Amino acid sequence: MLGRGPWFLLVLLLAGCSLQPDVSQAAPNGRVGTAAPRLSGETLDGSALTVDFKASRTVLVFWAAWCGPCRKEQPGLNTLAARYAGHGIQFLGVDMLDHDRALARAFYAEFTVRYPSLYDPSGSLAAAYEIDAPPSFVLVDRRGVVVARYPGEASQAQLANLIDQKLTISSGAANGSP
Repeated sequence: MLGRGPWFLLVLLLAGCSLQPDVSQAAPNGRVGTAAPRLSGETLDGSALTVDFKASRTVLVFWAAWCGPCRKEQPGLNTLAARYAGHGIQFLGVDMLDHDRALARAFYAEFTVRYPSLYDPSGSLAAAYEIDAPPSFVLVDRRGVVVARYPGEASQAQLANLIDQKLTISSGAANGSP
């Protein structure tokens, strides 16, 4: 009788595991190699914005006014956005979980951010991209496919390297250039 106890427990555990959903069959959201989820909403100033990923390559910046690393990164992001604008790469912010739009606007004014940001107080846009916390970055190519993700704080050099590898090189390959 004692010998059956461990076997019974093992069979019970294995049976329980088979009842779990197969996560490989779940529809991916914002994962590398998948179509970028639709992105639209109100900007910080209240105007409507729908992002057309096929119009240009895009760097999505998920941020919040209360996020210390976001504040530290923003001057470098301004520099990168200006540098890559001439290469057909747009930056777009998603202000996540700032429940006071005035704080988000103050952040934009303080850092003189030149690219638009969607206001996402509920976190639904961030959830569509499976972003848990700011800062986070998602790179989308001209086909509308997510080509890279970078969760957490990134230096200007780290982000530039990722953009060069995933957006400028991949777009050259897609156009037949070396």
